[in-house]
Amino acid sequence: MRLTRLAWTRGPGCFELASLLSEADPVAIDGDPRRTCISEQIDCLVSRKLTSFDLVPMIVPTEVDITRVESVTAAVGDGPHSPLAVAVAERLGARLGLPASVATAYHTTEGRTQAEERLARLAAPFQDTVELQAVEAQRAAELVDALPDTTLLVMGAPGGSWFYRQIYGPGHRLAVAAPNGVIVVRSEPRRCFHAAVSPTPYAIGVHLSVADARRVVSAAVAPVTEEGQLVGIVRRSELTSAPDSTSIESLMEPAVAVSAAEPVANAADLSVFLDNGPIPVVDDEGNLIGVLVG
Repeated sequence: MRLTRLAWTRGPGCFELASLLSEADPVAIDGDPRRTCISEQIDCLVSRKLTSFDLVPMIVPTEVDITRVESVTAAVGDGPHSPLAVAVAERLGARLGLPASVATAYHTTEGRTQAEERLARLAAPFQDTVELQAVEAQRAAELVDALPDTTLLVMGAPGGSWFYRQIYGPGHRLAVAAPNGVIVVRSEPRRCFHAAVSPTPYAIGVHLSVADARRVVSAAVAPVTEEGQLVGIVRRSELTSAPDSTSIESLMEPAVAVSAAEPVANAADLSVFLDNGPIPVVDDEGNLIGVLVG
C-alpha cells in the first residue's frame, strides 16, 4: 500500500497527519479534489471525514491527540481496508519513534488459527517491524478495551465482517474506548493515473512523417496527439512498410485509451490489443496525460 504522496483537506489534524505519513511534501486540496489527485498522482487523501469521494483511499483522523500517543495499533479484520490500516500504523510508529502493532480478535477456538494467519499475511510487507496480537474476545470491542490509554488506534471503515459489525454497532463503542482518538481508513483500487508515466518518449505528433516517426518510435505502438489531445495510435509494424513521406495522420488507427480514473486492472485487455505496447491514459477532456508501460 503506497504512502508516497498524500493530499489533505482542511480539518483538525489533517495537515499534521498527512505530513507524518507522506514520503513527499503533502499537497493541499484547493478546488477540485479529483483534478488535484490526478495531476499530482496522489496516493491517499487525508480528510476530516469520510465522504463519497472514491478516487483515492481516504484517511480520516477523529479527535487524535498525537502528544499523548505512546504506541500505535492497527485493529484489523477480513475487510479490504485492513492492509491500509496496517501501513498507516507502521508508518506512524516509524515516524514517531513508537512501537506499532497489528491486532485482531477471534471469538471461537477455530478462529485462532485464521486470526494468526491473517496477522502474518497483513504484516508480511513490514519485515517484523510490527508486533502481532491475536486476542480472544466475545465482542470485538474487548480488543479495544484492552489497549493502553496511550494507544492510537487505526481501523478500516465500517464493513460487513463480524469484527466491524461489533465495533461500529450500537453505541459506537470504538470512540468511547479509544482515548487518543481513531484514524479510520478506506481503501480504493489503484487507478491508471497512479501508474502512468510521462508520454514524452512515446507520443508523436499527427503531422510527423513516417521517416521521422521511425527514428523515435521503438515500442509496438505510439499514441498520436494534436495540441495535447489523443487523436489516434500508430503501430510500429505499419511504420516499417509505409513510404517515408507518408504522414502519421493517414496511417494512424482510431484512438484507444483508458481513463485516468479507471482501475489499473481495466487496462489488461487493452494491453493485448496494443501488442503489449504503451497504453494511452487520458483525462476527462481527452488530453493525453501519460501512458502505462509493462
